[in-house]
Amino acid sequence: MITPPYPRGAARAIADARAAGMKPSGVVVIVLAGHFDWPDPVVYATPGEAYCWDWVNGLSVVVLTDSKTHLKTILSDIELARPFQLDVIDAERRRGWLVTRATQRLVETVRWPRFLVDDWLGTGEWHRELERIKAEVGQAAEARRQAKPTFEPEAIWT
Repeated sequence: MITPPYPRGAARAIADARAAGMKPSGVVVIVLAGHFDWPDPVVYATPGEAYCWDWVNGLSVVVLTDSKTHLKTILSDIELARPFQLDVIDAERRRGWLVTRATQRLVETVRWPRFLVDDWLGTGEWHRELERIKAEVGQAAEARRQAKPTFEPEAIWT
């Protein structure tokens, strides 16, 4: 069986880093329409083409489209690789969706509020602040967990 190629852009570099036990610290953007400047890794793909998506396993992925993009089976192909989260943003219409399930015949989504799309396509200030808060809460939870260890009760046999 012939393995499909990696998409253009950072896909091969991400796959190599994953093989070495590393992963991107932020979101991976997969651009299906136009060009997108983003500080994190950007990958360019053509809808309808077969690609190797195994490198997205466990990563947060945002697929960037425009109003003319026909997704075909690309979302189900990506979903098969089990990303941590898969989102789609139509940059032209300024709409976004969280993909909850994708098959070749059906895509189930939850629509993003408009302000999230505007923030994501704009300065990203709201998202950065949310990530800061999540990290702060995670550190506090870890400190509490370490300060108060949990014990498993021992079985008492008679």
